Amino acid sequence: MTNSSPPPPKGLRWHLREATQDLHAEADRLAGRFALDARDGYAAFLRAHALAIPGLEAACAAALGAEWPDWPARARTGALKADLATLGHPAPAPLPPPALGREAALGAAYVLEGSRLGGALMLRQVQAAADPVLHRATAYLAHRPQGDTWPGFVTRLERALPGPEGWAAAAEGARHAFAHMLAALRLPPAPNPETHPETHPETHPAGAPPRAAAAHV
Repeated sequence: MTNSSPPPPKGLRWHLREATQDLHAEADRLAGRFALDARDGYAAFLRAHALAIPGLEAACAAALGAEWPDWPARARTGALKADLATLGHPAPAPLPPPALGREAALGAAYVLEGSRLGGALMLRQVQAAADPVLHRATAYLAHRPQGDTWPGFVTRLERALPGPEGWAAAAEGARHAFAHMLAALRLPPAPNPETHPETHPETHPAGAPPRAAAAHV
């Protein structure tokens, strides 16, 4: 009797996962540079996401707003701005978003919601930090649409594109979304005046050495 391996999973979710594996791995690698338990590192992480997330959310809203009227409840741009303000940082001007049709926007939505799922794991790191200010800047990582979960989102995604005809366009949109996020993650972080007092002489007594910046950014 020969052992046969089970067939591979089918459906749009699995198609998108396979189509974006390389970009997902690169995003994870770049995200690993940020020290989420240090104020500089966490602020740099939030700024990188604030460069990418607003444009992607706006592009998805433009393409899916009529079909998914609750899409605004999924937006995390406001949460990002609030967390950055708590840390004493202005929100950066977001990168221009890619143009997305319906199918491509569904692929981009998969990337956005997947990043929300990953944020739950990062939230634990921030909550374990010794700095209490970080604990007050977790609106972005803790954001959840009311009454919805990752399985619920995947069900809606599969129903929106039940057949494979639009899967290639959805995969292209997902790859565009990942490329957009990678572009933000690769940009150098802006310095924080509070942790780089060499730019503020009034915080330095004469002859005092400047404090070192965070090692992981």
